[in-house]
Amino acid sequence: MSKLVINRRSEFANRGRSIGLYLNNEKIGTIEDGETKEFDLEKGKYKLHAKIDWCGSQEQEILLKGNETKAVELTGFTKNKWILPILILIQVIFIGISFLVDINQYLIFLYSLGGLLYISYPITIGRNHYLKLSVE
Repeated sequence: MSKLVINRRSEFANRGRSIGLYLNNEKIGTIEDGETKEFDLEKGKYKLHAKIDWCGSQEQEILLKGNETKAVELTGFTKNKWILPILILIQVIFIGISFLVDINQYLIFLYSLGGLLYISYPITIGRNHYLKLSVE
């Protein structure tokens, strides 16, 4: 019997939510933050994807031959770790500098709007790319 091992990386943004695991569009379980799950499967071809709320991942095709073990790493929207704090820092700097130097308020508004659109993308248009499955 073959094994499918799914390791979910621990991440701050999704820490309190479990992620549903689907094999051939059938729910096989959930996985918590930092958890590793093993599934015993017959050899064959499977399609794996994950869902959290209304967001999810792309389907990954997994081919299991004989008695092999396939490892899959599950991560969330990884850019939140660095991009979001950097965007906030730049926003605070803009506002701080605007008290010392005359900066057009329109420029600050455009930057804020761009940051909001960037943050909103993974949970709207890019919702099926919010989670990432990496087959090793």
